[in-house]
Amino acid sequence: MTTEDFLNELCDVLGREPNSLSMDDTPNTVKEWDSVGHLSMIATIDDVLEVSVDDEDLRTFKSIDELVTRLKARNALED
Repeated sequence: MTTEDFLNELCDVLGREPNSLSMDDTPNTVKEWDSVGHLSMIATIDDVLEVSVDDEDLRTFKSIDELVTRLKARNALED
């Protein structure tokens, strides 16, 4: 899955319009990114990318850029 496709999956799970998330977004810039939204994002990683999110590294991301970087390091995103 490409980064763009993944970001649109996150938009969907957060109830946002497609292409409305950017790499610079954080919980401070996305009102839907609350504790429930964060858990939904983690579930999406597990379901869509089939990446296990059982370690601290993927549960504690604080920005979209940080999350994408971590996923790319695990070869879960292709670009």
